Amino acid sequence: MSGAKKAALRDEIRLRMARWSEEERRGASQKIEETVLGLMEWREASVVGFYLSLTDEPQTRGLLQKAWGEGKKVYLPKIDIREGLTWWEISRCHLPETGTLWEPSPDLSVRRSLGDVGLFLVPGRAFDSKGTRLGRGGGHYDRALSRRGRSSRVVGMFFGQQEVEDLPQEPHDIPLPSVVTEKGWRKF
Repeated sequence: MSGAKKAALRDEIRLRMARWSEEERRGASQKIEETVLGLMEWREASVVGFYLSLTDEPQTRGLLQKAWGEGKKVYLPKIDIREGLTWWEISRCHLPETGTLWEPSPDLSVRRSLGDVGLFLVPGRAFDSKGTRLGRGGGHYDRALSRRGRSSRVVGMFFGQQEVEDLPQEPHDIPLPSVVTEKGWRKF
């Protein structure tokens, strides 16, 4: 798929999401959170690689709080120009209140190894029935997931309306083994 077609698909998904009310997104996010909390992958992970959700993504703040409440370590990504995504352990007191793009501060977080993460919760713009994921266009998650530990698990978090019929898989794309939407958990 050409860069222009990917950009058009990202725009289409963005428009789909813009038609949803905040209440609809919140309700769907709650269902996604309940499903994630019931997954074996969640129960077994002592370290979870999160993303700090934007307003058009399934919300992660409730899951972050649950993780800390269960004694799990929480890692958030930070983009490094040379290394791609680096992972930083954050504490509950350093979580910002904003819903905008935010990255951990090296002054308030501790850099950790990608290999420590037992479960990655991965966002995206779109996915298909084969587990192919379309991200925001930087390739950061594909590169990070290609370097993860063998025993780590990966779960994509999407709204159901982000599913598309077919996404071409390019050589650098890392397929998702499973996805959670408000409709439940699907393994590919």
